[in-house]
Amino acid sequence: MKLSGALNLRKAAGPTSHDLVDAVRRLVPPRTKVGHAGTLDPMAEGVLPICLGAATKLFPYLLDCRKTYRAVVRFGRVTDTQDATGRVLAEREPGEITAEGAQRLLETFMGESVQVPPMYSALKQGGTRLHELARAGVEVERKGRPIRVYAIRALEAAGPLLTFEVTCSRGTYIRVLCHDLGALQGAGGCLEALTRTALGPFRLEEARTLDEVRALAGEGRLEETLVSPAEALSHLPALTVRPEAEGRLRHGGALKPRDWAEGEDPPGEGRVRLLSPGGELLAVGRVLPPKDRVRGWVAPDRVFAE
Repeated sequence: MKLSGALNLRKAAGPTSHDLVDAVRRLVPPRTKVGHAGTLDPMAEGVLPICLGAATKLFPYLLDCRKTYRAVVRFGRVTDTQDATGRVLAEREPGEITAEGAQRLLETFMGESVQVPPMYSALKQGGTRLHELARAGVEVERKGRPIRVYAIRALEAAGPLLTFEVTCSRGTYIRVLCHDLGALQGAGGCLEALTRTALGPFRLEEARTLDEVRALAGEGRLEETLVSPAEALSHLPALTVRPEAEGRLRHGGALKPRDWAEGEDPPGEGRVRLLSPGGELLAVGRVLPPKDRVRGWVAPDRVFAE
């Protein structure tokens, strides 16, 4: 049996994202491709989409999704990893922390900005991962990367701890955000706990634990838990391709306005899902600039249909 789809896995704190990929690989037929979309640090928990089979081709589009996190920052403590797992570099009394006061600080992170990745990260420099250099006592200059915070709000303040929720773009390090928030407050800060509550269409309340997945696999019902490729990319607008145009699409040809189902029209720009009349994901396309003042042309970015 060939499996193709995305498993909405609820990661627990402790294992690495790769550990969970290995665990799922043991539950599926041999030679099934397995991979995760969006790494979570070992201390983090929450939504971790695991793609199976042909759905591993979805990675580039899932990684670009907006992500939502529930984070706890501890004010008054600075660590070398910028989270609770690191060596404490400085501690001081943070004073009174209120949700109202914290909200004013959080709002300064709204919108677009440039964030410098932490040394303790999986990014590579000169072929070596930054966290390997950091553990060897080497610090190198890192280039800032553009990020965007779409929404951020304080949820609860308790002593030196503040729980907040943030929706952000790809490449945003919540550890760095907590460190910068602490610096802005004045006493320093580090990430105490982190839960990813959403990645694109994947939601925490619908995620399954590894034990639940193992039980379903033992009953031969793993396929029931998979999100179809078309659903996994539901954050992209959808267009239905007329049957007579599917052959051209499968061979990489661009589609014209007359190739869409009646009443459908591409957005002005960006990526779109290209679906069969039955709802199968045929391809992801990109809207082309108007050609001879005629809009509605879409070129395939990646074809999934065989």
